[in-house]
Amino acid sequence: MKLHSALASLAALALVTAGNLHAAAYTAYGDATTVYSTGVKVTGGLPVYFSSGNTAGQGAPDSMKGQALQTMQKLEENIATAGFKLSDVVFVRAYLAPAADGKIDYAGWNEAWSAVFNTAKTPHKPARTTVGVPLLGRAGTYIEIEYVCAKPDEAGLFAGSDKLGLPVSNPMLKPYGTKEGRIYNGVGIKAGSAYYWTAGTTSPMLKPDAPATSPERFGDMKTQATGLLQRLQENLANVGLTFGDVIYLRAFVGPDTLRGGKFDYDGWNAAYSEFFNTASNPHKPARTTVTTPTYGAPGMMLEVELLCAFPGAPDKVTFDNKASPGLKAYGAPTAAISSGVASKAGNNFYFSAGAGPKVGGGDMKTQALSALDTLKTRLAEAGLSFKDVTFLRAYVVPEADGSVDRTGWGDAYTTYFNNKDQPHKPARTTIAVHSLPRPDWKIEIDVIAAAP
Repeated sequence: MKLHSALASLAALALVTAGNLHAAAYTAYGDATTVYSTGVKVTGGLPVYFSSGNTAGQGAPDSMKGQALQTMQKLEENIATAGFKLSDVVFVRAYLAPAADGKIDYAGWNEAWSAVFNTAKTPHKPARTTVGVPLLGRAGTYIEIEYVCAKPDEAGLFAGSDKLGLPVSNPMLKPYGTKEGRIYNGVGIKAGSAYYWTAGTTSPMLKPDAPATSPERFGDMKTQATGLLQRLQENLANVGLTFGDVIYLRAFVGPDTLRGGKFDYDGWNAAYSEFFNTASNPHKPARTTVTTPTYGAPGMMLEVELLCAFPGAPDKVTFDNKASPGLKAYGAPTAAISSGVASKAGNNFYFSAGAGPKVGGGDMKTQALSALDTLKTRLAEAGLSFKDVTFLRAYVVPEADGSVDRTGWGDAYTTYFNNKDQPHKPARTTIAVHSLPRPDWKIEIDVIAAAP
């Protein structure tokens, strides 16, 4: 017993020591019992890099572990082009898809993770969220991964971007990739930027009076994507931003249930290409496109969220929130979430790992309250609270009949947000997923918080 306690103490000391090595860049939270950090707080004003979602590509191994290892090797090369190493990775999001038997190999993903992070060579542990989705681009792709990196503003950081000569309309952005590609491999943000998150946005109804099961109610994918992107343009214009300021675009594509049930990637990309990588806006953000099994409303097929950087001081934003002095939330007072949240330059950023419920079983509200309680504790460890949350993403598992208890989730959410005691509302996306790492979980939640 004494030997076990001594080893545990040494392991905990090793974790603290590893965190201190990067004290100038970030602080990792958690303990030695986990394979990833429960959260990472990035020192305010540092350069940050967001990679696009990466897969192993064609000719990949036919296993989750093999594809995950190959994908992380690609990502290591990806971030190296911008001057970052694995020890600079602060957050990882992984989307896992089922094999031919319909099962998702979470164990294979964890084996690959433990070969790359939390090792003798790389003792660092980023925060991490893992969710299961129905499909990743094409059958046989089992995993897609995103990295977020941060480090001190060293001489020469992002110099590689300048050499690429890619079009840039925002001086704070440093893109990586090619002129020919539809999206960039990743986008760096120079030190001292102010940020803006939009909530997950869906398309307006094309014909609200049409029957609920009519394809004309929302229109086809290209129509929906066009209307949605126009909505996002208006959202950004409200705070003095354009599509040239987008760092990251994340799209959740649902099946076309009224036209055969396929995922219409072509329709989504056709609309996207009318707003990005054009003569009027040559900019291309980093991007991930993944699938969701359902939106609940027949015919609805797409939701998109954006992360942007202000090209200079955000002159249209007044940070006058006394409770959260570094943030500014936008949207209708009657809405449950903000349409967008701006964060002042120099804020510290906190990336939480995905939190699931501590309770086994139970209804959606019970599980969501448990997950939010865990996040509340994790934020407090970093000196933060729910009033500092800029963005919240909830992944929910549909019931056997395909329904999602959004009322239960909403009741849990308003226990912690948008109430008399805590009126702050983050930008938010709630998305249905195929499954979560534990089969008894109905919900997993992660947050980004920011504060001076």
